[in-house]
Amino acid sequence: MKTELIYNLESIELEDIEDTLTKLHKSFGIHLPSNAFEKVKTFGDIYQIFEKNIPYKNEESCTTQQAFYKIRNSLVVSQNIDREHIRPCTKLDEIFPRNERRKRIKEFKNELAIPVILLTMKTWLLLSIIAGFLISLATFFFSWKFALTGILICSIFNWVATKFQNEIDSISVGDLASKVVREHYIQIRRNPNTINKNEIIKVIQCSFIADHDLELTDLNQDALLCKY
Repeated sequence: MKTELIYNLESIELEDIEDTLTKLHKSFGIHLPSNAFEKVKTFGDIYQIFEKNIPYKNEESCTTQQAFYKIRNSLVVSQNIDREHIRPCTKLDEIFPRNERRKRIKEFKNELAIPVILLTMKTWLLLSIIAGFLISLATFFFSWKFALTGILICSIFNWVATKFQNEIDSISVGDLASKVVREHYIQIRRNPNTINKNEIIKVIQCSFIADHDLELTDLNQDALLCKY
């Protein structure tokens, strides 16, 4: 694919766009050829390509509501919580206390049976690792040995930090439901052979917003794409 977003999206890198589209393929349970987006001119064209290539029967039921119910049921079973205490606004850090967080989240994910990522590392730690990689790459101009040593150290540090990360990525149960819908749309549907066509553009917009920190106003159907 050889496209780059402009309009209010000119800061987005090409590979970031491709990564987002790949995530959407997986979420909608489809596979599009690599040249599927070569001729698109607007953000609306992206939506139309997905709409035309999703083969499932249309069923106008709310996927976010279905996701919430499935998450709530998984929390009730895995965490032994009264379902009446679980609402969209319920904070995840209250359900998963820090001292038992990793164990409890593992139990919840096993019950949910969807590979959603809930944990992340602290922002300052992530930025430190990124800075370490960049500094190591820069030292290639002076000493490849120091550069490779720095990259190796950063890689090991990143592996350890990822292995023991304990920060919750989503704030509330409702946020988690939105994340699951965005990343596992077909899988979270009560009937995985159906799709609510009215939700397609919203899922695509939310994916671009989540991946690129955009505003909804940047993603109207007339937003132009520049082809290189």
